Amino acid sequence: MAIRYIYMHTFDKKGFVPWEEATIHVLSHVIHYGSGVFEGIRGYRTKEGIAIFRGKDHYLRLIKSAKIYRMELPFDENKFMEITKELIKKNGLMETLDEVKSSGRMKNPFVYIRPVVFRGYISEEYDDPVIQPPLGVNPLKNPTEFFIAAFLWDDYLGEKAIREGADIITSSWSRLAPNTIPTFAKGVANYANAQLAKMEAELTIVAGSYEEKLRLKKAFENGEKASLEDVRFPVESIQLNSEGYVSEGAGENVFVVKYEGSKARIYTPPLYASILPGITRDSIITIARDLGYDVVETEIPRGMLYTADEVFFTGTAAEVTPIRSIDGIVIGNGKPGEVTLKIREEYVGIARGEREDRYGWLEYI
Repeated sequence: MAIRYIYMHTFDKKGFVPWEEATIHVLSHVIHYGSGVFEGIRGYRTKEGIAIFRGKDHYLRLIKSAKIYRMELPFDENKFMEITKELIKKNGLMETLDEVKSSGRMKNPFVYIRPVVFRGYISEEYDDPVIQPPLGVNPLKNPTEFFIAAFLWDDYLGEKAIREGADIITSSWSRLAPNTIPTFAKGVANYANAQLAKMEAELTIVAGSYEEKLRLKKAFENGEKASLEDVRFPVESIQLNSEGYVSEGAGENVFVVKYEGSKARIYTPPLYASILPGITRDSIITIARDLGYDVVETEIPRGMLYTADEVFFTGTAAEVTPIRSIDGIVIGNGKPGEVTLKIREEYVGIARGEREDRYGWLEYI
């Protein structure tokens, strides 16, 4: 197998480093205190080659996230993109993508780019590394370092969720309040909260109805073989903010569609609802408005999810994923809705180079 690379800019490693040598010190500040920020960027296989979707916008958000945590970076978004393109070439990801897709090893592979900025560790400044190393809560004594990894990923919430709609739950873990940790930054520490919500979804089984729950309970008690018909296996959580309004998924933004007569209106939580200002979210708002839909950024009570005609997730990995049930309650008719599918078709068409890139979102390698 060919050598694969990660780009590193750390105290002792600078440049393209072989995959197995891409290491950091175990006393790096980020490991102990979560002092880091990151991005998730997607590259699509098109007829013109790999197209990076809104890469500069992602790197601009990375730079802003780092600024909030007082971490200075040596490169601007253009330099980051230059490095990223070279990394994808060195890893031969376009050829590998074609290979794994044709062999059936992955159904819908795409290039995933993961830059991480973090507080590292310096040992050379100390005569004896076991005497008072820089490992206090104060991160300002530790260097700012970063790396960029690029690899292949598949449908984040699964192909079935894209095709039929995802089953999700409302998490018991509230989203971080804005005066605790800045959710405006894509911080590593934020996702300790998101992990709890994600695991809750992965370990929960929801009955489609109360009658079904009773039937299953009786079957298990009697030692009978239970049918899994109408039982939901959630793949994700929606989190509420500290005020009890809808915030976002564990790794996605949320949109709600309500029909008012024959007209559909789209709602999504505002930036002050402790959400991450998603790049995909911004793209979907732009597309939806250009398609003639009213998009309203407003506080969304939990009950509005259950009574919606359609609900969908957006995100770099999730793209546009329809939701068919929340907490066992079927959304609309339980199938991906017309508005969701129309927006998804437009978004994916642009991202894959199958439709005109009228917004200038793609950058080819």
